[in-house]
Amino acid sequence: MVTASVAGLWFASATHASDCSTSSISNPSIPHGQVLDLSATPVNNYNYQNSTLEFCNVTVIYTHPGWNDMIYVNVWLPSSNWNQRLQGAGGGGFSALDSVSDLAKAVAGGYAVVGTDAGHELNPASSDSWSLDESGKVNMALLKDFASVALNDAALVAKDVISGFYGHGPRYSYWNGCSTGGRQGLMLAQRYPTAYDGILANAPAINWPKFIVAEYWPQFVMNQLKSHPPSCVTDAITAAAVKSCDGDDGVKDGVISEPDRCQFDPLTTVNQEINCSGQTVAITRNDALVVQKIWDGMRSVNGSSLWYGLEKGAPLSSGLAITTCSSPSNCTGTPFPISSDWISQFILENPSVDLTQISHEQYQRIFEYSCKKYDPIIGTNNPNLSAFKQAGGKLVTWHGLADQVIFPKGTEKYYNEVEELDPSVRDFYRLFLAPGVQHCEGGDGAIPVDPLESVVNWVERGVAPETLLGKTEDGSRSRKLCQYPLVSVYLGGDSRDASSYACKEASAR
Repeated sequence: MVTASVAGLWFASATHASDCSTSSISNPSIPHGQVLDLSATPVNNYNYQNSTLEFCNVTVIYTHPGWNDMIYVNVWLPSSNWNQRLQGAGGGGFSALDSVSDLAKAVAGGYAVVGTDAGHELNPASSDSWSLDESGKVNMALLKDFASVALNDAALVAKDVISGFYGHGPRYSYWNGCSTGGRQGLMLAQRYPTAYDGILANAPAINWPKFIVAEYWPQFVMNQLKSHPPSCVTDAITAAAVKSCDGDDGVKDGVISEPDRCQFDPLTTVNQEINCSGQTVAITRNDALVVQKIWDGMRSVNGSSLWYGLEKGAPLSSGLAITTCSSPSNCTGTPFPISSDWISQFILENPSVDLTQISHEQYQRIFEYSCKKYDPIIGTNNPNLSAFKQAGGKLVTWHGLADQVIFPKGTEKYYNEVEELDPSVRDFYRLFLAPGVQHCEGGDGAIPVDPLESVVNWVERGVAPETLLGKTEDGSRSRKLCQYPLVSVYLGGDSRDASSYACKEASAR
């Protein structure tokens, strides 16, 4: 968060303005909260993407008495051309706010925007600074702040601050987040259905206690098989899968459109020779088994499925199967830090534990304990969205099918559970899958261009998104992303143009 200690570094060019002062903004009302400080700083000539922004930065510091927390909330208020809307900015990993640039982007779009630190350091990869209290036990108050409480607090703070600054509250409020930000958006829909009118919740980190533990599965598999393939090997097997299944949709574009249809067997790559930094390396059977087990997902001791795997086409070497190598034949595992952090801190309460030594039985018990203890707090998997629907809320989620850290099947599972409770789910909630797109961005697939605008149009104009327009990062190809469970089918014509595709049932091709 923008605290007093760093605000001067970011806002050195700020000049005082009469309409941005504490005298015009009263302390907000926070349920079970006590405001400790409120400051208002006018900001001029803030550089953002070759433009300058002018806004009022309001910082609210508050606590929940008895919780021993201190939470910073920042509300940035455009000095002019406010679009009458509030935007809530989401986080990533263990960070409740992903980046200050998200605040700037919202202001550049005319939004008043709010971000919260949820009471702890904005470090997406580590919870070292806050997860355990002085006695070495999990700090449950800060976890609850991060999981849910601070999210609604921030919305209430922002609306009060906006009213004090502009003389009235926002006409509409929107949430915009991916990964942890996606989880936050769905938590708001589930527990605080009136906080936002529209929610964009992408690649959501829902089912947190399950999937975060399951993210360690690739490292566990490598440890069990005593095989830690270098990135060149896992990249080669992934590339072989893409090559094998690329044309299933009738178009060769370097993307697996429907991973479920891809029957590629990684064992077919065994003994193939590849170039690894100038050295010739042959793919081993264990290398292929590592990849197969990662695709299969986390299994129990008896072989039953505990959670999903990554989809074929997702880059393993930049996600959950990272290895560090002194040579192609001498590699060690490098766990995804959020996963190992969650296990060591929140489950075992032992930051120095050596996870490479855990047995399959211990790993399964860790998974089961994580679910039992933390699902009620941060599972974010309640499919009952009736209150959000009744409030008139609209919700859009998109998830890249080449996501290398969050399993898309978990998002599909949740959406299907919502639909089981409410067959009319598409009246207020729509899911779109993005083939070839990695976690929140990147990859060879078409990335949604402006999905927040689709939420705005749905809320304010009643225009529900039938598709999301996606474009590749280089702008060379566009494609319609379809409502789940429909898939994009090539009709003919220029395969680089979205008009050459239509959305149909998967069995219709």
